[in-house]
Amino acid sequence: MENLDHLVDLITDRLMEKLKKKPQKPSVYVIGGDKIPDLLEGEGFQVVKDSCTAEIVVVETLGFDAFLRLSSLCPLAVEEAVILKSLLKGKKVLVSDNAFAIQQYKQSSKVYLYQELQGQREKLIRYGLQFYKEGQLLALLESDQAEEPRPEVKRAVAEEVSSKTKAPGKPVLLTEKRLREMGLPENGSFKIEKGMIVTALARDYLKRQKIEIIE
Repeated sequence: MENLDHLVDLITDRLMEKLKKKPQKPSVYVIGGDKIPDLLEGEGFQVVKDSCTAEIVVVETLGFDAFLRLSSLCPLAVEEAVILKSLLKGKKVLVSDNAFAIQQYKQSSKVYLYQELQGQREKLIRYGLQFYKEGQLLALLESDQAEEPRPEVKRAVAEEVSSKTKAPGKPVLLTEKRLREMGLPENGSFKIEKGMIVTALARDYLKRQKIEIIE
């Protein structure tokens, strides 16, 4: 009987060790797509309702106009703000290819207009969005967990944000508070445009965040 108890304890210990070694799958916040949460939970992912606690954001459906606003860093709806803030925080954002399907307009639209759409899509990719085709989502989620974005992605977002503060014709005062509200990512860059007045505290803040100042 003692041998049997010892064997049970041994098997239990080994099972616990395997469970501890098993890598924890990342938490995911889903925008659109009613079936996606069930699919992900079935594969062992934790689907959360608070975007702030998620490691990865998955966008299955979103309005066409929303992507155009995001490419201009002008979010309007809550979902758009979630995507932009997630990118600024270095989170992985996966977007269904069908959500921003510009290919459908290739034949009907003017060449220049379609090229502009392509440019907006490429800009979103530079910001850090990863588009996935049908059947690729699980593979992308398994491949990497929320990784630190490439330096060029951070720079693209930071430089675009800095351009939004430019107000032709009158000086713009940039304080530390205003810079904090922008949510600039670390290790990026900030271009000081003509007419911008940057306070000493604001410059110190940029240095602390390791943000390169371009004058």
